[in-house]
Amino acid sequence: MNVDQIKAAMKAKGIKAVRLANELGLTPSQVSKSLHGGRRFTVTEMDTIRRMLADATPPQIAGLIPTRRIPIIGSVAAGNWREAIQEPLGTMPMPEADMPDDAVALRVVGDSMDKLVPDGGIVIFSPSDRELFADNYYVVINGENETTFKQYKSDPARLVPCSNNPAYKELSIGDGGFQIVGRVEWYAARPPRRMPG
Repeated sequence: MNVDQIKAAMKAKGIKAVRLANELGLTPSQVSKSLHGGRRFTVTEMDTIRRMLADATPPQIAGLIPTRRIPIIGSVAAGNWREAIQEPLGTMPMPEADMPDDAVALRVVGDSMDKLVPDGGIVIFSPSDRELFADNYYVVINGENETTFKQYKSDPARLVPCSNNPAYKELSIGDGGFQIVGRVEWYAARPPRRMPG
């Protein structure tokens, strides 16, 4: 287990750093340093941590899925074209084991794909995977360095929105002027929140 896995397992089980310190015979300050990279856990401490967290460790924390992190490199318009700006927004855990090595993530801005990914959702794509397949989803860029996220349809070749908003129109591939940035491998969003009442 690495530090990120330990922190995730502690959160999943509701274990606070003070309890971990008591179990390890350390001070809360020592545990805090270990959880933030200022001190390494010893082999003996790691054995105790594994035993302590084993029964609440979800599969990705237990090591069944690699814990590689994917960089969130900026945002992509799900609407009208928007200037492509690489603005690092941190990283996210790799959601599946078979993600491409060059996978990167973008935060979705807009509602032209809200049947699939609403505003604020995340798409992961591979810049090396640009081959067009019908009904797949792609990040594309135009000649003005603006990006958007759409579904590819064939016969005729076009990029289409997947939206509840009828204002969005299809983009004909024949119009040219844009390139495929990468095929979307994975997408997700937080479910809508319901207010009590």
